[in-house]
Amino acid sequence: MTHRRMIAEICSLLLIISLCSCMDLGAEDDLQNAKAFLVKYGYLEDEKDYSKTQLAAAVRNFQWTAHLPVNGDLNDATVLQMHLPRCGMKDVSQTKWLHGGPFYTNHRRKRYTMKSKWYKRHLTYQILNWPWYLSSRQLRHAVKAAFQLWGNVSSLTFSEAAGDSADIRLAFFDGEHNDGARHAFDGPGGALAHAFFPRRGEAHFDNAEHWSLNGKGRNLFVVLAHEIGHTLGLQHSSFKNALMSPYYKKLGKEYVLNFDDILAIQMLYGKFSEPDRLCSYMC
Repeated sequence: MTHRRMIAEICSLLLIISLCSCMDLGAEDDLQNAKAFLVKYGYLEDEKDYSKTQLAAAVRNFQWTAHLPVNGDLNDATVLQMHLPRCGMKDVSQTKWLHGGPFYTNHRRKRYTMKSKWYKRHLTYQILNWPWYLSSRQLRHAVKAAFQLWGNVSSLTFSEAAGDSADIRLAFFDGEHNDGARHAFDGPGGALAHAFFPRRGEAHFDNAEHWSLNGKGRNLFVVLAHEIGHTLGLQHSSFKNALMSPYYKKLGKEYVLNFDDILAIQMLYGKFSEPDRLCSYMC
């Protein structure tokens, strides 16, 4: 073997070793990021170490929620789904089912929180701030329409507060904003917004997103309507086409609430009734 050929083979071997190391590092990064994601969104309890069985169970439940093939493998499709823009609220309100049986075998789960609801029918809201590039008039119109989406199918009514006091407050923030590390915004993409169940009455939106009301950016109306659902007591829906599905969806020409959204809000507050609506203003 010539000296030149020996050097070439050594270089090829070093290149292969380097590529394998990079692949291992990439796989390890994916695993750590996936664990952080599964903890943040309620699929894993906040612990440092997880068994392979726990991790596989959490991945299967996430795959079921995301309408992916359920196999427990942290494959490319699953990792990609974890990086899609979505709501920052948990998909699962409690993680007891990790040890009590596979969550994805349940055909339906309780999505509304009966202990977290408003005990009045007329709610006020306040817009604390908004991105400088959005028109105040258009924003207020979008917020009013987003609230009305829920009012049209329930006994609830809404109005913008005239003063400083309101039941529900909407605001835009950057990064960490005194809601705890789990709720810190992560820049464009990722978690777009989050909210709090009644009766804290707050919804926060990531100021780093390029929000839009005319289809040329992240559609704010869709995200507003979703987060308002949380402020009214709704959890995430497992139905892909539901407004309360955790993942961001573009505004379609016929954007309406899914039957699951309507059922959930009516279980909390009842159906639309004109006499009840009049009473909510006058009683």
